[in-house]
Amino acid sequence: MIKTIQMSLKIDMTYAINSFIYHLKRLPILKDLMTDHIYQNQLLKKLIRILAIVLSMGRFLLFRFLYFFVIYWIACFLAPTQVGSAFVHIYFVFAIIGLFLNNKLLTTSTKKYFSIILFHMDAKLYMKSSLWWDLFSSLILNSIFIILFGSVLSFPFWLSLSMIFFSFFVRIIGEALNLWFYRKWGYLWYHNLTAYFLILGILLVCSFTPYFDLFIPNFAFYGVVLISGICSIFSYYYLLKINDYKLIYQRLNTKNQAMNSDAQKAYSRQMMVAMKEKDQWIDSKKIQGKKGYDLFNTIFFERHKEILLRSARNFAIFIFFVVVILLVFVLAQDGVAKNIHDFLLNHLGWFVLIMYFINRGSIITQAMFYNCDHAMLTYNFYREPKVLLNLFKKRLITVTKVNLLPASVLALGILLLLYFTGGTTPLNYVMIPVFILVLSIFFSVHYLVIYYLLQPYNQDMQMKKVSYSFVSMLTYLVTYWLHDLEMSSLTFSMVGLLFTISYIFLSLFLVYKKAPETFKICS
Repeated sequence: MIKTIQMSLKIDMTYAINSFIYHLKRLPILKDLMTDHIYQNQLLKKLIRILAIVLSMGRFLLFRFLYFFVIYWIACFLAPTQVGSAFVHIYFVFAIIGLFLNNKLLTTSTKKYFSIILFHMDAKLYMKSSLWWDLFSSLILNSIFIILFGSVLSFPFWLSLSMIFFSFFVRIIGEALNLWFYRKWGYLWYHNLTAYFLILGILLVCSFTPYFDLFIPNFAFYGVVLISGICSIFSYYYLLKINDYKLIYQRLNTKNQAMNSDAQKAYSRQMMVAMKEKDQWIDSKKIQGKKGYDLFNTIFFERHKEILLRSARNFAIFIFFVVVILLVFVLAQDGVAKNIHDFLLNHLGWFVLIMYFINRGSIITQAMFYNCDHAMLTYNFYREPKVLLNLFKKRLITVTKVNLLPASVLALGILLLLYFTGGTTPLNYVMIPVFILVLSIFFSVHYLVIYYLLQPYNQDMQMKKVSYSFVSMLTYLVTYWLHDLEMSSLTFSMVGLLFTISYIFLSLFLVYKKAPETFKICS
């Protein structure tokens, strides 16, 4: 196994060195000075190898330090008086999240393609060696920083040791579960699996329970570590029992996937919004009596209903479960109600950030281009002001309806939480839910407007305009800034309502005036 690890690292290092030289040759200053003989320069390769090792070690140490520092920072933010308990709780939840996210055995990589597909290394031996190399390196890095932060937070020796081995055990369990899932259903569990994202969302919410003085007790943590240690033994036995790793790696590591080509990326983006054959058929009652742009938009929406509603429906379900969990905490734990009540009345800006993430405007406009506008923009009549404005209005209504699904669940959830945590004034009962719904409308308008004014896709369905990415990033930065803005919920909601109404009218004017010039296939 040691020889396999050495060979794997050698292949990885050789590929990295040659890739570095290749990109170095393409620099304008050096491309005329360097020839292909540079690949035979052993001195240069040794220098690059040393540099690569140093940079890799520095990168691993830096990223792992940032991981633990973020946990420490969140713990200080959520529970400044009980940072140690919050740190353990967040680390515990993040380790379980890693069970679903940090699965490397079945990930696609260039190294696997070269090692197993091209150089015909023993796939099972490669699995064992790569698994233990990752486990060993993670164990060392986790030990360093758990001891470091544990000394700062005065953790007992047994607690630090349990934290170190918990992530080790969970990693083995996660790899086994991921492999079992793939062999049973034929795809990785993070591919179009609603339950996967629902579980991750619930776990992420659980990591923030220290804000409400809810922590995992130490005795429960020790018990989970013991159980996970036993489960990891059976999980590792399952990994060793599998004999068809060669076939699995061949299926997952095709040439396009391994090389991460632009064609593969474009294909993946199109698959996100691809129609299914059953969606081609439309109930005649849905289009009865409709004509013109209304008929055009209705046909598009009905054919793409599953694409447009899928993620909105998933977010609505997720929000519902979060509200239920919080209500259980309110009824079961003293002191939680006051924290939730204060949060809802004094930190309404957080919901701007939440609505930014759950809004489906971006994926909807992507579906519009891939499955409609990509073809229709080749006709001049499609870009006439009257056509654009009429279709924009119809699409705005459709997008707003989709986004109002999770927003309505969120607004209703806030009402229930306010009621069961002590209540508030009648005006707040009205304005806060209205503000949530208005936020949903605002983001629906915003994404549709920047799509029409900054249409970013080219003929090959690739996003090319930097301005679109810049505006999207600016939108995120503004929403992030607003999340921590100190303002009463009533004032915040009234200002948001006035701003959104003004923004809608301004958007309609800009689309009518500018979209005929800007709404075209990007060159």
